Amino acid sequence: MNKKFALKRSVVAVALTLGASQAALAQAQAQAQAAQPIQKVIVTGSNIKRAVDTETSSTVQVVGKAEIAAIGASTVKDVLDTLTSSGTTTLSDKSGGLSFAGGASGVSLRNLGKNSTLTLLNGRRVANYGLADGGQQTFVNIDAMPSEAIERIEILLDGASAVYGSDAVAGVINIITKRDFQGVLAKGGMRQSLLNSKLDKDKTASLTMGMGDFEADGYNVFGHFEAYHRSPYSNRDIINTVPAFWGQYVNPSFGVQSTYSYPGNFVDRYPNPYPANPALAGKSFSTPRAGCDNVVDGTCRYDQWAGVGRSPEAKRYNFFGTGRMKLGGNRVGFSELTLGQTNTTYYNAAPILQYTGTPSTWYNSRDRKLSSYTEPKLPVGHPDNPYDFPVALRYRYADAALTSKKDAKAKQYRVLAGIEGSDFGWDWSTAVGMMGSKVNNVDRGRRNAAAYDAAIKSGEYRFGGVNSPDLLLRMFPVYVFGGESKQSFIDAKATRELMQLDGGPLSLAIGADFRRDSFKAFVSDNVSSGQIVGIGSINVEGARNISAAFAEVNAPLTKALEVNAAVRADKVGKTDLSLVPKVGMRYEVNKRFMVRATVANGFRAPNLAETGKVELSAFRNSIVDPKRCATANQLYAALKTGTTIDQAEALRARESGCSVSFASSTQGNPELEPEKSRSYNLGFVVEPLANLSMTLDYYHIERRNEIDTKGTSQLLADEDRRPGSVNRLGVTADDQRLAARAKELTGKDIVFPVGPIASISNRYENMNRTRVSGLDMELNHRWNMGSAGKLVSNLKANYQLDYRSWDTVTDTFTENLAGNYENPRYRVRASTAWSRGAWNVGGALTYIPGTRLYENKYDENYMAAGCEGQGFTPEYCQIKRDVVTDMNLTYTGFAKTTLYLNLYNVFDRAPVADVRATDVPSRGRSVRIAAQYQF
Repeated sequence: MNKKFALKRSVVAVALTLGASQAALAQAQAQAQAAQPIQKVIVTGSNIKRAVDTETSSTVQVVGKAEIAAIGASTVKDVLDTLTSSGTTTLSDKSGGLSFAGGASGVSLRNLGKNSTLTLLNGRRVANYGLADGGQQTFVNIDAMPSEAIERIEILLDGASAVYGSDAVAGVINIITKRDFQGVLAKGGMRQSLLNSKLDKDKTASLTMGMGDFEADGYNVFGHFEAYHRSPYSNRDIINTVPAFWGQYVNPSFGVQSTYSYPGNFVDRYPNPYPANPALAGKSFSTPRAGCDNVVDGTCRYDQWAGVGRSPEAKRYNFFGTGRMKLGGNRVGFSELTLGQTNTTYYNAAPILQYTGTPSTWYNSRDRKLSSYTEPKLPVGHPDNPYDFPVALRYRYADAALTSKKDAKAKQYRVLAGIEGSDFGWDWSTAVGMMGSKVNNVDRGRRNAAAYDAAIKSGEYRFGGVNSPDLLLRMFPVYVFGGESKQSFIDAKATRELMQLDGGPLSLAIGADFRRDSFKAFVSDNVSSGQIVGIGSINVEGARNISAAFAEVNAPLTKALEVNAAVRADKVGKTDLSLVPKVGMRYEVNKRFMVRATVANGFRAPNLAETGKVELSAFRNSIVDPKRCATANQLYAALKTGTTIDQAEALRARESGCSVSFASSTQGNPELEPEKSRSYNLGFVVEPLANLSMTLDYYHIERRNEIDTKGTSQLLADEDRRPGSVNRLGVTADDQRLAARAKELTGKDIVFPVGPIASISNRYENMNRTRVSGLDMELNHRWNMGSAGKLVSNLKANYQLDYRSWDTVTDTFTENLAGNYENPRYRVRASTAWSRGAWNVGGALTYIPGTRLYENKYDENYMAAGCEGQGFTPEYCQIKRDVVTDMNLTYTGFAKTTLYLNLYNVFDRAPVADVRATDVPSRGRSVRIAAQYQF
């Protein structure tokens, strides 16, 4: 029975692609049935070798080399995006321009977050990205993985901290490369949208070279290099392909040229009184500056959309090399070297001059104080001010010598060497290595407050004129967000068979590892000292030792019943010892039906971005101040009864209490405890027919002690109970002026009880929980059609029964969030492949059901009444289902050559309408072609 089940899994992994010929399929079948002696391998989720034809008690999905080729994957992320178990809490370098961890991509299983999914390369850890997402979540950058060197990817859909330690809460993704290679293999490919020549435009190239027959020569060494380039495109490039709903509901001004232009518009009011011309006193005006060549309706305009990058440019270079050598006496030496470099460039709109009279505030982390800056008017006597009073200018800094962009540059490495062998009945392996990731996000486009202010007020900067690169660099300097993650390790493990049981050998695995982990994140001096207007800051530094010991037993008690158990003890830095067990079993009811189950504890140790010396500052916008909003609304109502000027002031009065902005800072917490979890899995494998098999597995995970910070609204609500968490200014002169004017209009004293919020202070705490349960299903079918070829089909699905996060208001679990916004109830991917001779043709369909538009019960703005209030029709108060069909073709009829063709989104389905989206939707039919030649 085991062989039959595993045979199907093995065959599907090879044949469910365009690259699997009839000969390959037949060879896979013959090997799986007749190979002697039985080959044993380590399967993800265990340290014990077992026969390749054995199903384990845990759910492991395998994506083989040929399936990766059929997907037409240019990157590892392309492959992992097809997983039905992958959640929406992933990170993509395409949308990471505003993230602390820009320039990287991460993966999340079960929607439990990037830091609860462990990513391995050949069974060992990979360095975390040099910056933490959100300043907190550490993760592996899968963009730095060499996709063409991959032999297969194993996805363990089960908690595995008892085997691998911290982070393996939701599951494990083990990327497994080729073990050896001989000869030279070159491959290249390119992708292009058929809807818009700017979309989905990427190119790949790879070269693999190897030498040495391991069995005959006693060694093998090979190296693999690959390059990837994705072309950028701007909002203007896709302006004609954006769906109508976007302009109607999300951004009505999308595509409309801006009044913040070059050389600009004077937009202001004449003073009141204005002795020079009393008839103009207090009147507003909007006048384009001389020299504007794009005047629309009396206003100078600028096409800012051409400069706003919608998809960043990406350049990646990855290398993987490995070698194995027989050392004699059943010993083998091995080594690996992985190098990766990723460069991602985000293009931003040119900065603008906008006078509002309201200061921008941000946190000066070096001096631990609030900084502020107010955009100036052009003073009297300024060479570009033709008026006899200070005047406001709407202007865009479109100087040729100024490019507003972020370059996210990252380098990653891992090097290891080890020995494995067999002595005294033990199979053993030990290795030592080091790894790291270094990131510099080099940014430009924000103001240096002092230099910018001086350049404008002195007249050194000429609006619409020629300005030197040196001046522009002083006004808009380069600043850096950087970070580095390092880890060195030594590990050892050994396995042996202890005795024979009725069902086979009782096997034991033991091992230990030691790691030295360090992490730092920093900003350039001009950021930490508060010189750059309106930007957050991060400073993290920490190091720790991590030691662990583990043991695992596999006991085939009978030919039908097998039980396995694992336990691991981890000491991570100053946290308490984490002792994590796992128990699993598999029972063959008969030759066509097997039941399996696991119970496991898991943990995630707090990372150095949470426990180290941490100073994280950011900015909060559009926040309701519970101590000022009621008064602000009263002022609004009072001022609306006054003059035109009063009515304009009314909105500002309301915003001063009901839509406020302020700085926030977050500190690390060395007293944090590990996040803990418990998971249960129960499922079966059934083979009703010789060519049909199915797996169905139930999972349940509950995670507690989750590390997070108090929400802004919660901190404000608890202000009186948490002294020092909210820092306020005194009641301002502007507050007093608005109150005085309101009294003139109404005769009432409407006075703010407290001053505005200057900043809030927060720290990481163990505070939340998450509970998730669902079903994973996989169906495989093979059909040998004789001379007509072979047909292999596969269906994978994930169904969420329950997803609940923690409600910090009620201190209980939330309602079931499955089916709510960004949390679809289920995902399905069905694929089929037909092969005959040199031809292989396949297709895949991905189905994601619709969801509600609201996230939870508090998200009233996107429930029916809220949608109606915002003018959304019922059609757009939901997310509709999404169905995408892809096709692929492979031809191997030319000697040593393989040709690939992929057609994505065959039926040209438009993107699903989402009125909450922040990224402009753009999707159409696209094609990828590739060729491979083996010398």
